[in-house]
Amino acid sequence: MTAAPKAIDEKRYDRQLRLWGEDGQRRLGGARLCLLNANATGTETLKNLVLPGIGAFTIVDGTKVDAADLNNFFIEESSLGQSRAEVTTRLLNELNSEVEGKAVARDPVEIIDKEISFFHQFTLIIASGVPEESLLKLAREVFPRNIPVVVIRSYGLVGTVRVATAEHTIIESKQDNPPDDLRLLTPFPELIQFSDSLDLDSMNSTDHSHTPFVVILLKNFKRWANEHGGKYPGTYAEKQEFRAQVIKGQKKSDEGNFDEAFKAALKSCAVVEIPSEVKALFGSPKAANITKDSADFWVLVRALKDFVDAEGEGLLPVSGGIPDMTATTEFYIQIQKIYQQKAADHAAAVSKRVKATLQAVGKPEDSISEDDIKKFCKHAAFLNCLNYRSLDDERHPSTAKSSLIASEIADENSHMNWFVALRAADRFYTAHGRYPGNEDKQIEGDLPVLKKITEDMLREIHVATDLDERFLGEIIRFGNSELHPIASLIGGVASQEVIKLVTHQYVPLNNTFIFNGLNSSSRTYQL
Repeated sequence: MTAAPKAIDEKRYDRQLRLWGEDGQRRLGGARLCLLNANATGTETLKNLVLPGIGAFTIVDGTKVDAADLNNFFIEESSLGQSRAEVTTRLLNELNSEVEGKAVARDPVEIIDKEISFFHQFTLIIASGVPEESLLKLAREVFPRNIPVVVIRSYGLVGTVRVATAEHTIIESKQDNPPDDLRLLTPFPELIQFSDSLDLDSMNSTDHSHTPFVVILLKNFKRWANEHGGKYPGTYAEKQEFRAQVIKGQKKSDEGNFDEAFKAALKSCAVVEIPSEVKALFGSPKAANITKDSADFWVLVRALKDFVDAEGEGLLPVSGGIPDMTATTEFYIQIQKIYQQKAADHAAAVSKRVKATLQAVGKPEDSISEDDIKKFCKHAAFLNCLNYRSLDDERHPSTAKSSLIASEIADENSHMNWFVALRAADRFYTAHGRYPGNEDKQIEGDLPVLKKITEDMLREIHVATDLDERFLGEIIRFGNSELHPIASLIGGVASQEVIKLVTHQYVPLNNTFIFNGLNSSSRTYQL
């Protein structure tokens, strides 16, 4: 028997529940994260996930605490010589009693080489300070399993975050200003009936100035169509004429509902279309070929597509939400109920198709809940699926990507210079077992070696432009050191992306974030 989900502590998580709701909090509370290496950047990231209630975390780190670790707020001087994994796990566990933290005092590289299946148990992996070859090996293992890897790094005054996962689906993108879904050019019968039941000409002044702007626009669209052979305003001139017609209907100059109708007139003339991102989902083979192993997201997409082709008559389900408007309480509640009922009817139709699809592939009809179906329908216009490039693909860029790198590093202010310099530092480590600048006696000799590595790396990806030597000099000067302010900033960015990936809300980074602490600027690239 499956255990009931643990109740959410609404008092503890009050503020974040307002951001991502109960569903998002449950996803967060059910996630199991793995952090590779408890350096300052790694623990800062994990701190920002423990506090909002990530379900469980495991720190894998085989090092002992030394003097260089004392820049980490989760390491005390009294811990010198102790397991870094155990020390940081203990202190992170103190932040939230509801989170289960575990330490594995082993080298991540060893586990990747000998027991890589260990990582299959996790929802998401955060990798900090993992050598390039081992990182690539790990990514190859978990990428097909769609386990996200978030690679984080603070290197002197520079920091990066890289997200790698095969596919990430988004239902709640949390757009700041989602468009209204009023269907005024394609009104459903109940809306037409409500509009026709109201006679603006015979209304008293109070009701006239408090009739919802939706009704005002519906009546004007009907009048326009009757006078123009059944057609709605199409050209810019016609739309302007329509707006003038709308505002002429007011009895007094200060009727707020007519002002609302006037402002919404142009937008309401636009034909409702299915967004390109949603059309792309409908055209995906994953939606066309549903099997028992298909993710719930694709089952829902298939049902949604079938609804659009049938009951929806080419349109997505009504969301059910309406904007605030100048109206009497009675009028507003009436029109709100009409939209909510239509949204419920559409969701029920989609639900019927979901159940039929599940039954056809041999899955229980209730394996996707009614609440999930309703939420999917409500946010249907904002669905998205991000397909990320793997870390291996990034190492073998297309011609277009190579051209981007070449053009970017020709600009001394471009953040791409730091990306290339850090990649060269990784190659230096692979060849010499240390990062450039790590040993004082080698600093002067490291520059020509690092420069040659950089040139070879750029030629391999068909980039003829050379990297400015100043960036390599800074990389050597940094010596792979972690500065806590940079580690804290990168930890904040990375944890934010982890929450997006875990909750499937908001739109996560795709795929590389670079921060330049020399001038406090940042840039994202899709590499």
